[in-house]
Amino acid sequence: MEKRIKYILLVLIGISCFSLLFFFNTILLQNPESPINQNNGERDVKQYCVENITLIIDYSGVKTNEKFENINLTNYETTAYHLLLNCCEIVIIDYDRGVYIKEINGVGVGWIYTINNDVPPSMPSNYFNLLDNDTVKWTHV
Repeated sequence: MEKRIKYILLVLIGISCFSLLFFFNTILLQNPESPINQNNGERDVKQYCVENITLIIDYSGVKTNEKFENINLTNYETTAYHLLLNCCEIVIIDYDRGVYIKEINGVGVGWIYTINNDVPPSMPSNYFNLLDNDTVKWTHV
């Protein structure tokens, strides 16, 4: 009888933990204000070619900011990471879940990126698909 009660308690605790995890992930982490975090249709599919992309590198006073305009990316290499790779010398750390930008043009550690002046995307730059006329800004923090 005592083993049965322990087993039932263990099952109830497991169900409670799973329910809390599900609640936390689906309810609390959703940000309906951000279009980046919602299903964006076009951004879900990597484009063969994107045109007229602008890249801004904000060094936050460490050195003079840079701006690259009218950039075209092809061959399905059309992510925010590929844009940076085409315009700058970078050092990365490649994790299983995405690349971490460690250094851009000799300025290291502490880079975040935004797309079209929106909130920073919740994904690594090598998974963020660009669209025509996007502006990508990397900021040293």
